[in-house]
Amino acid sequence: SVHHPTGLRQAALGDNLEVLAQTTAPKKCRTATFASECYHRVLWVMREGVIKHPEWYPNLSVTSSFEEVQAELHRKKECHCDAPCAENMDPSVLVGPWPSAFLPEYKETHKPSESTQYSEPLLNRVADTIAGVTDEMPIKLDPKRLYPEICNSAVPTDTDAIFIAAKVIQQDPNQTTSPLWTLSESALSSCFDALLARKVVHPKERKYRRNWCWVGLKEICHRHLGDHLSWAEIQRLSLAVGTTSNSSFHPIQKPQVCDQRVFGGTSDWTMSAWSRARLWFAQHVNVYVLSLPTSTSRRTAISAVLATLRIPFHFVDGVDMRLPGGLEAAKREGLIPMHFNETEAQKEAYNPRNGMGTAGSIMGTLGCASGHFRAQNRGVEQDPKALTLVFEDDVSPEEDFIPRLWRLFTQDLPCDWQVVSLHSRCPFGTCVSPHLTRVQPDVNEPAWRCHYGVNWGTFGMVYRTKEIRNVQRLWKQAVFDEKRPRCLDVDVALASISDRVRFYAVPSSQNPGFLKEMFVGSARWEINSHKPNPSTHV
Repeated sequence: SVHHPTGLRQAALGDNLEVLAQTTAPKKCRTATFASECYHRVLWVMREGVIKHPEWYPNLSVTSSFEEVQAELHRKKECHCDAPCAENMDPSVLVGPWPSAFLPEYKETHKPSESTQYSEPLLNRVADTIAGVTDEMPIKLDPKRLYPEICNSAVPTDTDAIFIAAKVIQQDPNQTTSPLWTLSESALSSCFDALLARKVVHPKERKYRRNWCWVGLKEICHRHLGDHLSWAEIQRLSLAVGTTSNSSFHPIQKPQVCDQRVFGGTSDWTMSAWSRARLWFAQHVNVYVLSLPTSTSRRTAISAVLATLRIPFHFVDGVDMRLPGGLEAAKREGLIPMHFNETEAQKEAYNPRNGMGTAGSIMGTLGCASGHFRAQNRGVEQDPKALTLVFEDDVSPEEDFIPRLWRLFTQDLPCDWQVVSLHSRCPFGTCVSPHLTRVQPDVNEPAWRCHYGVNWGTFGMVYRTKEIRNVQRLWKQAVFDEKRPRCLDVDVALASISDRVRFYAVPSSQNPGFLKEMFVGSARWEINSHKPNPSTHV
């Protein structure tokens, strides 16, 4: 059944706003920094504390911001937390719509006021980079189409992101900005030894001749998935433990354009913007929440969050492969191809080269993929709108999610798009606007591993509804390949075909960005750990 939330916000930043305002004196505030005692406590409260012990933090909820949580901890004198500073403002919205605001002719005629506060050096770097792109590939601006309903025609679609992807796949040696990371054998061996010492790899894996420095860099990213770190910060951490090379490498090309924490900051939305955003959302977006019917606590939590944000939605039942006949039913529904041999896929998953032996069975991952395809189908089949938005049931969208989404689609997004991820971890691709990367396949990982390890997460996915069937045809071919079980992860598979699917993503370095994960466990991992019942197999 469809849910129509009617709850209204009492204040833009919640009941703890007064405490926050009282504790942010300009000369006395200090927001907790990465890895500090207060930082870890704030994250624990945001991810687990408010869920497991709500009575400890009656002034907070799962939608509370980092700063609100720190303000409450400061009031309670927990973990040496100082009074936090005000939330960062997103500088990209202070100078006008993107990308036209950063074209040379716009910069000359639209000067920000002296009272406008933003990071001048950062803004200049972004502007220079955007101007550089437009010099190489001129954009034909059409004022009448600057704000279309679901994209911005001023953003170039024939971007250098696509050009680079094509070049790299062919491994063109003349490509100077290639995301292909070529290192000496001695450097790779040194990285492998460092990973071996930390028990990240097994001695027998050396023969697979992967880029072990890249493996080491991604390993650090995987261990800090919720920390909103840029690749530059991740590389510094990786260098500190010796698991990567100090050779220059940028998993995101033009990182200064979007791989910046500040671009996930808040905005001073006007009432007019809120009104226009809500109208746009109602006209163009259908929302679905993918959730197992048995996940009652998750359903209760996300229902409360979306009610607070006044976002109507439908639940879509996930696929539970623990149930007798679950696999056969998924095949009959068309979620899984009839020819897919899960026994062969499981056998290959246990092959040491795939490193999936500790993950249990593949049935949870297979069910997760099936559920996402089911949710996409609902968007096509039930009163379709232009955009189909699918949330997983363990996410909490930001309080200003609706105007953020409206701005993303009407100002940042190129018009060739088919899929957008609203929170992509360990992203790989090229920045095309302040909030988006054009995803590319990770050419530093072999195809037999499905280019695994980047662009993780399907927390919030937006599909161009009319393109869903076209995307699925390519996507399912990648997912249901018995010889490449790493592709059973739908996020990994989608990234692996991003040279053929026009896939954009918001990098998770942006803080807070569009949404955050509620740490309530993983249904997929629970099912993978469940001993398969022979009756569920073909």
